[in-house]
Amino acid sequence: MIQIFTLLSLALALVQGANSQPETKNNASPLQLDFKVLKSVGAISAQEFWTRKNGKRDAVAADIINFNDLSYQVDVYLGSDKQKNTVVIDTGSADLWVPSSGYTPNSSNSSKDTGYPFSINYLSGISAAGEYFLDTIQLSPETPAISNFQFARASTEGPGILGIGDKNLEASPCTYDNFPWALQSAGLTPKASYSLFLGNSGESGSLIFGGIDTEKYIGELVLYPMDQSSGRTAINVESVELNGKTFAINAPALLDSGVSLGLLNLELMAELDVLFNTTVVEENGLGYRFTSCAQPNDKFLEFNFGKNAIKIPFSDLVVQQEDGSCMLGFAFFQDYQILGDVFLRRAYAYFDLTEKTISLAQASYSRGSNVISA
Repeated sequence: MIQIFTLLSLALALVQGANSQPETKNNASPLQLDFKVLKSVGAISAQEFWTRKNGKRDAVAADIINFNDLSYQVDVYLGSDKQKNTVVIDTGSADLWVPSSGYTPNSSNSSKDTGYPFSINYLSGISAAGEYFLDTIQLSPETPAISNFQFARASTEGPGILGIGDKNLEASPCTYDNFPWALQSAGLTPKASYSLFLGNSGESGSLIFGGIDTEKYIGELVLYPMDQSSGRTAINVESVELNGKTFAINAPALLDSGVSLGLLNLELMAELDVLFNTTVVEENGLGYRFTSCAQPNDKFLEFNFGKNAIKIPFSDLVVQQEDGSCMLGFAFFQDYQILGDVFLRRAYAYFDLTEKTISLAQASYSRGSNVISA
């Protein structure tokens, strides 16, 4: 993501940590993690969760925070006694932290206190403090454990965060192997990488660390370099096809799995406003576009990345609200390009942190599965 658009990690963090030293060594193979897509985190909405987490770094952050209305929740197990924690997957950060109630060091005989403090200070006034520990981590009680995995135990209550971004996103001044890299270092996966698939219902999906599912996409999975200027999961969009017209883009777009809506340039949004007969409602500097929920499935918005394209039917370009109304799945804000959940439901994406590449293909909703090493 572009620095000011760290949608899933806008916190100003001051963290000190120690490098983890994974000990477990197994034959490397893909590791699949299924998750639930929810609009709530515990007892609060996902939007409120991200607002509390992110705070307000600047005007841009304050304006776009309302797009954070989804959470991707999984369970992780910490320590020799497998203490279960429900955490929110965060593609925009790189650290795991859990609330103090979720991890009791004394009950695990493999726990090690690093002695390094952990602190996060949000500009909204909310803060969390604690310390770093090393202990085992598992995705289920049956899966292999990673030993000496570094994570933080924080005073903040509620679900923690599992950051799966690259190590350059770690808040700590001392980099260490975060979860994707720890899987590779432990010999559990062949690469620090993962593929992301969202089901067409938008209620569940899967992450496959170190692998891809060839049944979940159509055609070739095409490789592109990550945009190095942002240091995040962004790739260049060459053009967009809409209503028989080609709109030149030639700019990096952020692939963000934590937001339902996306951001496009003003020229594209003007065309979409006409085609969808939108009613624009301004709020905090953003123009939310309301439209009819009934949209055709034989017309498409097509994103061209150079060597392949991802097509989204008009019927998938609307997001239904709790009150039954529908919003267009894209908006405009200062020419930023963000491709969120509306785009990713129709794309199969593979993020290779080792090689600094992203591969894309048109998603297939096949019930079959064929997971291979990437």
